[in-house]
Amino acid sequence: MGTTSARGSALRAARTNIATLLTAAFLALASVAAGAQQKGGSMVYLSSNIPSLNPLHSAFEVGLVSSQIFASLVRLDENNRPVPYLAESFSISEDGLAYTFNLDRNAKFHDGKPVTSADVAFSLEVVQQNHRFGPQMFGPVEAVETPDDHTAVFRLSQPHGPLLIAATTPRQLPIMPKHVYGDGDFMKHPAHKDPVGSGPFVLKEYKTDQYLIIERNKGHFNEGLPWLDRIIYQMVTDKTARRIGLQRNEFQLADASGVMRLTDIDSFKKVDHLALTEMKTVSGGAIVLEFNNREGPLSNKAVRQAIAYGIDRSYIADVLHAGYSKASKGPLPFTNIFFNDDVEGYPFDLDKANALLDEAGYPVKDDGIRFELGLIYIAQPFRPDFQSVPGEYVAQALKKIGIKVNQEPMAGFAAWGKRISAWNFDMSMNWPGDKVDPAIGVSRLYVCDNIKKQAYTNTSGYCNPKVDEIFAQAAREADLDKRQALYDEVSRILIEEMPMNWLFDTVGQWFHHKDLYLPAYGWGESWDLAYWKKPQE
Repeated sequence: MGTTSARGSALRAARTNIATLLTAAFLALASVAAGAQQKGGSMVYLSSNIPSLNPLHSAFEVGLVSSQIFASLVRLDENNRPVPYLAESFSISEDGLAYTFNLDRNAKFHDGKPVTSADVAFSLEVVQQNHRFGPQMFGPVEAVETPDDHTAVFRLSQPHGPLLIAATTPRQLPIMPKHVYGDGDFMKHPAHKDPVGSGPFVLKEYKTDQYLIIERNKGHFNEGLPWLDRIIYQMVTDKTARRIGLQRNEFQLADASGVMRLTDIDSFKKVDHLALTEMKTVSGGAIVLEFNNREGPLSNKAVRQAIAYGIDRSYIADVLHAGYSKASKGPLPFTNIFFNDDVEGYPFDLDKANALLDEAGYPVKDDGIRFELGLIYIAQPFRPDFQSVPGEYVAQALKKIGIKVNQEPMAGFAAWGKRISAWNFDMSMNWPGDKVDPAIGVSRLYVCDNIKKQAYTNTSGYCNPKVDEIFAQAAREADLDKRQALYDEVSRILIEEMPMNWLFDTVGQWFHHKDLYLPAYGWGESWDLAYWKKPQE
């Protein structure tokens, strides 16, 4: 099983009681080459707008802030395996029905009050009720026992493989103070304006749509961390200003795909003070051509397969993206711990595409067109490499097999989300993340009971009870080798039925100052471990 087997073995190790030892190993990472590390200093991150400070908000930029303010029970280390964090140790029962987390006794919230097991129980309940992936992540947790202030025991109705991975990031399970957030509607809570967590940084100042500043939590339970004194999120939407600012060192960290076209990355690599880091995170994503499977030509499996044959995924990745994305092979992105390189979709083959369309009863008419389909995507300036560029290519490619594509650029996410949530589309460019575990981020796109009028659910309308059964079995399975076999099986079924066409896997590329160390593993959010290698002028 190659690298997947190695990753599986690493995760299985988390089931043992060596968690405390792993903590020491993880903290040692923060002191490697300590002579080269400089305590203090600031980092300016080139940010998009930050619409909320609610840690359960779905926006990517919100997660980059909340992950510094709040702490998770466990986190991912440099090998992308779970290790203790807010919980100084953890253990899992042999039957997989009890997860015990022993909290760090030095952990305090930013207001000085201790972090207790009651806060853990409260946070889990909030996530189950309000997080968009709450049921997928923690649905089987029936109760949280709190035998003392520093021990939280999750009791499950059935084994649930995704639980530990889901607990490794504040994006998915932020531990929040019950005494602050316990009253009222959590999603509308006034405390979101001035959040209180136990993470490595504390909110200092927030100017809506302009900037946000967080500063070192001097009472952080991980002694010696964070390295930086402060992080400034500078919100800039103008593309020219973003590019010029990065060149002038006004920003020391930026997501490359959010600043420039992927074809421009090579030119920015020539800027003296900049370095480019490819993120080795286990949380990936892919741009998919989602089909509305309900009616018309796309309700025919052969048509969906023909479209897959008619699109050259390698051309998108290698030419249109200059090699800074990867041609997708199937439902699981290459970063996923259950990705299998041997499970692969359709090669580019126009002859097979045309033959399938002929057999499906859609001959080429006198005007050269078999039928028409609409395609919605988010218009520029939003990440053209992920939306308008592949959208335009798909239209050109499908014309060669007699399908006329009517492109419908949407003015922003809200307009796109409204259309896809209403199931009012033929095809759509969609960008769902896999959320590390397929039981959280992948199954939601295909299972029958998640067909909802809500973006990033099963808006394609695809339903196959066999697929549902396999996904459910994989979520209950604790053995990672058995889970691998199940995800291979369900991937092959989905590739055969093609409810959507997986175009390319996104690759995280971050520009940063060459003297700034950036952790590139885990969820890409461990900025408490970022540091300057030498003093900055």
